[in-house]
Amino acid sequence: MSSADSPRVLHFNDCANVGQSLVRAARQQGWDWDYLSPALVRPQVNPGSGLSRLAWTPYFFRRWSHLRRTDVVHVHYATSVPLIHQSPLPQRPYFLHLHGSDIRRRWKEAPYHDQVQRAIDEAQAVFYTNLDTIEEATTARGDAEYMPAFVQTEFLPKWQLEHNAPKIIFTSRWDDDKGIAEQLQFVSELRRAFPQIPLEGLDWGYGAAAAKSLGVKLQPKMKHADYLQWLAGGTLAIGQANRILAVSEFEAMAIGLPLAALGSRIPRPDDGSTPPVIEGDMETVMAGIAQALPDPPAMAAALGGKDWVYSHHQASPYAVRLEKLYRDAI
Repeated sequence: MSSADSPRVLHFNDCANVGQSLVRAARQQGWDWDYLSPALVRPQVNPGSGLSRLAWTPYFFRRWSHLRRTDVVHVHYATSVPLIHQSPLPQRPYFLHLHGSDIRRRWKEAPYHDQVQRAIDEAQAVFYTNLDTIEEATTARGDAEYMPAFVQTEFLPKWQLEHNAPKIIFTSRWDDDKGIAEQLQFVSELRRAFPQIPLEGLDWGYGAAAAKSLGVKLQPKMKHADYLQWLAGGTLAIGQANRILAVSEFEAMAIGLPLAALGSRIPRPDDGSTPPVIEGDMETVMAGIAQALPDPPAMAAALGGKDWVYSHHQASPYAVRLEKLYRDAI
């Protein structure tokens, strides 16, 4: 099928830039895929009732304008599906992407369960991004498929190891879902073992103040491009203490940094692989870091993290598969 015959597709809403990454990959193929970011889908603050509900009007007409010129919709986040079904919006077949809390939490909550399950049932196909939701996603929809979050590798800066003094970077916010208790213990162990090496992290999450009190230099939340430059100035990255990693960890690995994370990761269902990082219990991870710090590039090469991310977390192969599914849906 030529690009002229390919379906017109709208990626509606987004999480972790998954939709944006897929649309970029599709446009590189010459396909007519459109994108409505979260800020364009609905008001970012609920307008409430009465005349304030008029704030929804431009969002409704934007949806109508985009839906009338598309063949297929790919909705990101289950509770966004009702937004494409409001009357008199043009009705189109839709695909659904589950992005974590919609299936992890909302699906289990009585006020939302039926809405989320209906969105799942009526979709042409369902994808889930978070490996820790595989049980929920495949229970709600037996044929739900895993599709990872993506790294837009074309925007990654060069690793600036030779231009910066050594420093260890914590990539994630300081919250429960990132393993805050284990991370704070990790900070203490790193400060004890490597007192001469600065520790840096984000000023983000309720545990940020505790991290600062233990010796972490906090950086303000920043634009994504600035965040990538900050990562590129690190010697070694620390990922969340969780069964899964997020895009921030994969970006650090793709830049070239060796990454360490407490615990172990859930294998991917497609090839059974896990991110190649320094992992295990505290003693094992600390020993791996001690081995990595004298020669970070050698450890990064031995782990093979950059190559693994490039082969597992780029959007192009998934866009090709989706294009075929979209064709079959119309």
